[in-house]
Amino acid sequence: MKIIQCLVIASAISSDTVLAVNILSVEAAEKKGLVRLVIQGKGGHTGKVIEMKIHNVSGTTLNLKLEAGRKLDSKNNSEQDILVTKPESFILAAGQKSSYNVYGMCCQAHNSSPGEKSFYSIGKMGDSTIVKLAEFIHKNKYYDDHGAQQAVWTISDNNSLASIQGSDEKSSKHLQKYVSDITGRPIPAYDVYYKQQDEKSVLGRVSKINGNFAYSLPRDLKITAAIYNSEGKMVQLIMSRHSHDRGDYQLFYTFNAANLPAGTYYARVSNEDTLIKEERIDF
Repeated sequence: MKIIQCLVIASAISSDTVLAVNILSVEAAEKKGLVRLVIQGKGGHTGKVIEMKIHNVSGTTLNLKLEAGRKLDSKNNSEQDILVTKPESFILAAGQKSSYNVYGMCCQAHNSSPGEKSFYSIGKMGDSTIVKLAEFIHKNKYYDDHGAQQAVWTISDNNSLASIQGSDEKSSKHLQKYVSDITGRPIPAYDVYYKQQDEKSVLGRVSKINGNFAYSLPRDLKITAAIYNSEGKMVQLIMSRHSHDRGDYQLFYTFNAANLPAGTYYARVSNEDTLIKEERIDF
């Protein structure tokens, strides 16, 4: 009985080992000449944005994998590459042709949105940070979340963490914290909005920044609030010599940055020449 049990266990281990060896990445299968690929965009930034057609031209069944974190390279240099956000497994018999929808997100913020029927190559795996983010998106099923798309751009294009905003505040905060954790970048105390004319246009310059911060006044004062550049020049006046009673306040502001160069700015509250509160803004 013991001999039979050992044989069964040995057989199971051997079978598992063979199965593991036979799992190939789609990239490796293409390089070995085992498959032919046609990868096309379906339009849009997020969700099922890719159609992948695979033809098994080998003489045997193939067990293939497509990894979250792989960047599919656009053959149109003006359009964005696509980051795969959901891992997939494909089993194809010898000679079989199949078509699959693949989840992904754009990962070149300042290129144009991919067009329908745009062509891609299989590309390479992204760096460790963007792979972690892709796996996080998969784990939390943020496949269609606009905040997750913004999170991808914070890594691929160094966009501000303040731009991670979706329709759901809870998921946006979750994504902000995760990106902050894996990059070491702090979460800003303001929200950044990038200008985009339509779905096809390039995600361009910062258009506006919404922020707020608290300050306290020890006595009645006339308050000026404004935005300054790094050289100390005022670029936007929020309020001028506005009478405030002693007490605690919350300043909400919108910084119109569309026509200003990227850099470091400061939101400041002051009384005459005395600075009361200052917060840094980077974009």
